[in-house]
Amino acid sequence: RNMRAAMALLILVASLLPFVRISLMAWGHAWVGETRLWSLLAMLLLDGWLLLVVWAFALTKAPSLARALGLSGRRRLRLVGQSLRSYVGLFPWVFGLLWIMATLCQRLGIQPPLEPIHELLFEEDRVLVVALTVVLACLVGPIAEELFFRGILFAAIRTRSSRLIAILVSSSLFAAVHTNLVGFLPIALLGGLLASLYERTGSLWSSIVVHIVHNTF
Repeated sequence: RNMRAAMALLILVASLLPFVRISLMAWGHAWVGETRLWSLLAMLLLDGWLLLVVWAFALTKAPSLARALGLSGRRRLRLVGQSLRSYVGLFPWVFGLLWIMATLCQRLGIQPPLEPIHELLFEEDRVLVVALTVVLACLVGPIAEELFFRGILFAAIRTRSSRLIAILVSSSLFAAVHTNLVGFLPIALLGGLLASLYERTGSLWSSIVVHIVHNTF
């Protein structure tokens, strides 16, 4: 029930963002008319709301956020080190799968749209906008996504189904909200690794650090 409520709240907030943009423009805030700036603000708002939802959800399960989401424990460095080694082993497969998908699209004449985050990084020349984009992509985004997709979504599915089903469903949803058709399978594969790390270690530190490293790289 709590999981459904959290998802409904996120969908509601996402659906209201266009109306927020129209209202700001009507009040004379012309800068929101810039697609890139609005994309950055929208992503920051969604990640911020995501963190609030996770925090509220976690506090219904345990007296502290760290305990509820597996962020406590003494073996953090050891778990993170093991997880990074797993990531290094998987990365060639992620990269290879991405290359295969890109090659297939090129052969078929398909031109996937550029993701908003890539557009902000590679086509924007304002230093502040680029800096905020890097913070979003390499820190805020990975933390918010791991708290939600592994800490809540994967954990909720896992209590009702097998490990394989929980990994497949959570990683597919993770990929679906992230990318276009070309990147779906590589991102789903990464999501599967992140879910496996959380399942194996019982700590979100592992998946958070790997996610940060991957996005930064």
